[in-house]
Amino acid sequence: MSLEEDLKARTLALISQQMANWVVEIQRQINDRQASLVRSLDELQETVAAYDEKINESEIHAAIAEVLSSQPPPPPPVAAGPGYDRLKASMIEVDKGSSLSEALTFLVNEVGRYVDRAAMFIVKGPSAIGWYGRGFQPADAVKQINISLNADTVFRNVHNSRHALRGNITHTPGTAQALARLGGDPQGVLAVPLMLRDKLAAILYCDSAKDEVPPADADLIEVLVLYAGKSIDLLSVAPKAGAAAATAAPPAAAAVRPGAIKEEVPARAATPAARPPAPAPPSPASASHPSMAEASSTVMFSASQIAAMRPPAPAARPAAPPPPAAPALSPEEQKAHEDAKRFARLVVSEIKLYNEAKVNEGRRQKDIYERLKEDIERGRQMYTDRVAAPVRDATNYFYDELVRILAGGDASALGPM
Repeated sequence: MSLEEDLKARTLALISQQMANWVVEIQRQINDRQASLVRSLDELQETVAAYDEKINESEIHAAIAEVLSSQPPPPPPVAAGPGYDRLKASMIEVDKGSSLSEALTFLVNEVGRYVDRAAMFIVKGPSAIGWYGRGFQPADAVKQINISLNADTVFRNVHNSRHALRGNITHTPGTAQALARLGGDPQGVLAVPLMLRDKLAAILYCDSAKDEVPPADADLIEVLVLYAGKSIDLLSVAPKAGAAAATAAPPAAAAVRPGAIKEEVPARAATPAARPPAPAPPSPASASHPSMAEASSTVMFSASQIAAMRPPAPAARPAAPPPPAAPALSPEEQKAHEDAKRFARLVVSEIKLYNEAKVNEGRRQKDIYERLKEDIERGRQMYTDRVAAPVRDATNYFYDELVRILAGGDASALGPM
């Protein structure tokens, strides 16, 4: 081995030995420090425990009691608004309506229990047209009101936002001006949109002598309006009890409760019990408004539905004589007939709802069909598209509802068809 190699080997051996010694020393120091840290933590824990034992709990309790005794007494609880029981009872009443006009009438009557005055305004074209109200003097004052949805009122705000609006009537001075004919001195106002099939069909207006309609009452009314809209939407889907027993002649209307305004109401099918009052026809002044006479898009008859319709039937069949006794219908056939009757009633009820002035004038002049030909044929086509051919061919349900609802039971009032 050369000298160089010998020196290199001895040097590496010494370095390795020294490094091994260092590792042992470092490990020993680590162990010592860990043991010292554990001892320190134990001592600290004992110190904390000693301090905990020195806490004077009675002194702390006395200080808390002193602070509490110096505080003013809590304010009296705020009076709660209508509770669940009231809401449930109102929803049951609203649900009694078996047609569009009935459901809206029940809704206004129930809302009138929570505010001083309530009125339903039908949205047609660029206007909100007074249809039925509670708490107003005279009772039919609402029917004289026609509000432009372009004017600065709560009606425009609700129409544009599709959300309820609650506040003071001074927030929108145009509202007080538009409703001046209704009299009174309203302060708090609430306007709630009624959505039917994702379209704004009407606006419920409420007012009160209070500065604002209480939030709890406003919330309950919004729930009722929402529920009424869903209930009306379901009228064309699920039949209500007794709907199959609809008759050709409407039963006489009766007051819902003492003090209710007694007016003619579109009959609820096969329901002999008392009904709430329905609105009288709009005033001639309202009927002459261009937006009422010309607007043709309604909740039931939207532009998209019109475009999808087939050409209307050429003529309505005359009322057929009572058919001879036939074998009992199967449950499926019976349901098909009930659905057809219900849908015919719903379509014709809406025609009347949006054209009451024309209907009343048509009854006097015996020319209802001529005045409402476009809406009637549009409704007939919807009925044709919806109802199965075997039911259509064997019945005259749509024509029967035209006679019952539009003509008031007098077929001659329809005029030539």
